[in-house]
Amino acid sequence: MMKDMTAGLFISTHAPLSETIVGCIEVLNQGYEFLKILSQDDYVLIAQPHVDSSIGEHFRHWLDLFYAIKHDPLKIDYNVRRRGHAVERSLELAKQEIRELVEWLFDLPSNELNQTVSVETEVMLSQTHVTEVTSTLSRELTFAALHATHHFAMAKVVASLRGVDACRDFGVAPTTVTYQRAQ
Repeated sequence: MMKDMTAGLFISTHAPLSETIVGCIEVLNQGYEFLKILSQDDYVLIAQPHVDSSIGEHFRHWLDLFYAIKHDPLKIDYNVRRRGHAVERSLELAKQEIRELVEWLFDLPSNELNQTVSVETEVMLSQTHVTEVTSTLSRELTFAALHATHHFAMAKVVASLRGVDACRDFGVAPTTVTYQRAQ
């Protein structure tokens, strides 16, 4: 397996990957390419009153979901967050974390994607209540990628307020892109 990082893209030149892994890598590539058009100031700006979180905070949040899966793919704890972590303030660190996640995904055996996993997450606002559910590794990776897309849409708004134009498909769900292709 070889990764080509020219132009910031990560591609496989060997061995087929599952659609789930390819989809996750596509999302991570989108995030990486978006970061390349930002300045450090863009990354840390909190554009109130439009949003209460910086692009960096949005990126830290969705990166945390992937890291929860990577940390323990059999017992995923989405309650482990890195609020205030340096990745919220460092554009370069965010790029590095994306590269590390892509490397991990390339090495993740496709035959493990359908294994049953346990997922812990808080489910209530009024009180602390952690629920544990059963899922599959593929489903949780899909969730993390789709959740990243949601945060990309928020980041795109902040960037646009700074005069930064993101790719047309950035922050757009795969089903919406499929619909647009059919038009």
